[in-house]
Amino acid sequence: MADHGTGGEGKRLPRMAASLMMHFASDREPTFGVHRASLRPPLQVHGFGDPPCAPAEGCSSRTPDLLLPRAPSENPTTSRPGTPVTPTLEPPALMQDEDIDQLDCLSLRSLASTSEGESTLLGQGDTAESSPKRGTRTGVRFTEWHKDRVAALCSERFDKLLRECPEYHSTKSCLAAFILEREVTDTGGQCCEHYEVVALGTGQNCCSGWLCFTGSVVHDCHGIVTARRALMRYLYKQLLLFYSSEAELSKRSIFQSTPTEKLLQVKPQIYLHLYTSQTPKGAAQCILMRSQSSDYPSLKLQCHAKGSLIPAAFLPPSVWGARICCMSDSAKLTRWTVTGVQGALLSHFIKPLYITSAILGDSRHHAENVSNIINKRLGTDVKDLLPPPYQQTNIFFQNGENVGPAVSSDHCRDLSVNWCVGDSSIEILDSTTGYAISCSPFVSGPGFSSRLCKRAQYFGFRKVAVLSGQQDLLSFATYRKAKVAAHLYQNAKTVVNQQFMANNAGPWNSKNLVDSFSR
Repeated sequence: MADHGTGGEGKRLPRMAASLMMHFASDREPTFGVHRASLRPPLQVHGFGDPPCAPAEGCSSRTPDLLLPRAPSENPTTSRPGTPVTPTLEPPALMQDEDIDQLDCLSLRSLASTSEGESTLLGQGDTAESSPKRGTRTGVRFTEWHKDRVAALCSERFDKLLRECPEYHSTKSCLAAFILEREVTDTGGQCCEHYEVVALGTGQNCCSGWLCFTGSVVHDCHGIVTARRALMRYLYKQLLLFYSSEAELSKRSIFQSTPTEKLLQVKPQIYLHLYTSQTPKGAAQCILMRSQSSDYPSLKLQCHAKGSLIPAAFLPPSVWGARICCMSDSAKLTRWTVTGVQGALLSHFIKPLYITSAILGDSRHHAENVSNIINKRLGTDVKDLLPPPYQQTNIFFQNGENVGPAVSSDHCRDLSVNWCVGDSSIEILDSTTGYAISCSPFVSGPGFSSRLCKRAQYFGFRKVAVLSGQQDLLSFATYRKAKVAAHLYQNAKTVVNQQFMANNAGPWNSKNLVDSFSR
């Protein structure tokens, strides 16, 4: 089972996993308040490519730029209250918003008084109605409740978001979402679980053209990858909250500091879960029904290139160096069991964040087989090679309900939807180009670059660096240099890549040239 968190203190098995081995100790039934969805747009915290929202009724205050950064633009000529004069952050090109200074933003303080049912960055999200009675239910009963609730919340959240554009609803066939579980205490003093869908994505393709070196194209638009990039966007927003000058807002962040360490960590009793309506592409779809565990490391790394999924070892250097090649979802999930899902840039600020459990909506593949492939591909030799706080974890897989249609309609087959808590609306990308479509509910600007692209993530990284007072992180000339400077993360990633090579699984595609753009 997966250890959550880092270090030796506070470790425990995820409840849904630990319950398979033991009964709950207490005989109390926690209850949950149900937040009903409002049809009006939720109060949002914007950032990294979002346009400012229209003024809320009765609210005329403007939010300081550092806390709610405006969308990047090519030549900013005006400054707004609260924006520091130095150091100057030049927003990336192709991330421009029109008439940005003609609209007001909600203040951060106004977010503290959200109405019932509104999902915001501050944690007022979807909640479970009630968990099984403890001490009278078996562990298996709890895992059934957990997977059903996760699937239901993901379906409900997606349906609410797509109300504004139902013609794209069939993209739900390839839905992936990340859910935060928080252990909280209800008004009766009982421990209960709060579930919130914090990021989601859809998609079943990636670009098959030439490499883009500007950082403005989203190369991989598969559901799991899109949801993970949306999750990273959510984590940046949580960092903005943590570094807010207002104590009330700061304490609402999911992060906390520790007296002895520089990196922030997720607060105790917060766990990350993944839902995916499709089995991850790549090795997880390989038919190894009853293979010996020794066979799993021999599974080849696969990547998407020129419209096909092929073994990475078979690709010639001419394709690696010129065409878009994306590693499969299965390979990425395996690597995330070691590196975490936060990526290199966020590793400058936070400890690794690991997936606790994954719910598979695809009944064609058994969860046990997928679990073995994802969790056992690296073997056990990497454990002693990893630099703290990195560790080798396991994702607890379960089969659950498929909440979407079997296939996407023809006009949605190449589309990818993304959203995270705090976003005013969904963004729809064309997975064949990696740019937002013209009729997307959210468009970053005339260039149609996605709010999930590398350039937007880099802009968010620099915003957090300013707020956290880490001026040294602003000195990197390129996006790649900022990534390489996350030494512990890069060491852990190297251990994984070398282990794949030692297992004869093949090489991992590097993106050195693609990442070499400047701000």
